[in-house]
Amino acid sequence: MKILVTGATGWVGRAVVPELIDHGHEVTALVRSVSSAEAAERLGATTRTGSLDDLHGLQAAVAQAEGLCIWHSNTTSATLTPR
Repeated sequence: MKILVTGATGWVGRAVVPELIDHGHEVTALVRSVSSAEAAERLGATTRTGSLDDLHGLQAAVAQAEGLCIWHSNTTSATLTPR
């Protein structure tokens, strides 16, 4: 499954991304900076530059995904939703 992950380089995301990849998923990390992109790529994810504040960029990223995993300090839960 193609999964878009936000917060991929955060505390929880750094553990989730490799697990998703180990279970055969293709992971794309939504990142805001070059340093975050490099960190996500070291975890094995491909990256897409964007932000949760950029509605059009976020819609484009989500449109390419079959599932969404949100992990960051602004949320209290994560969601993995297959289409």
